[in-house]
Amino acid sequence: MFLDPYGMDVEWATLQAIAATEAIDVWFLFSLSGLYRQATRRSSDIDPGKRAAITRILGTDAWENELYSNMGQGDMFGGQEKQRTADVRGLERYVKARLETIFPKVFEPLALPVDQKPQRFSLFLCISNSEPKALSLATRIADHILKIGSSS
Repeated sequence: MFLDPYGMDVEWATLQAIAATEAIDVWFLFSLSGLYRQATRRSSDIDPGKRAAITRILGTDAWENELYSNMGQGDMFGGQEKQRTADVRGLERYVKARLETIFPKVFEPLALPVDQKPQRFSLFLCISNSEPKALSLATRIADHILKIGSSS
């Protein structure tokens, strides 16, 4: 299956349902730029709508503790400002780690566009069948396609 969502429209529950089939592999074009925009540099700038959108696509609210860290001294009211420490590559690694919690195999993504910066998307291949023969076949296919894609 190929998922090419508009922005951040694929909910985590959809990916869980695909993985649970153990029969459908998915090429998932993840909007890394969408995540980067929603997960603003300062956590205090993330409004409730953005926070809900990020949680919906990542399937957990633990992302904030994983992607943000305290900026130092708290204010006099006990508040602590957090700043996103993950850059684009860090966000991509986090998304891959999340996908690996539901799919037996997730290949290193292809950064897109290939020939220009900044990276806006990550193309992930997620395999839902954990059988060795299925993984072997998927690996051969993925290696071929991803090698061709990265050399374009």
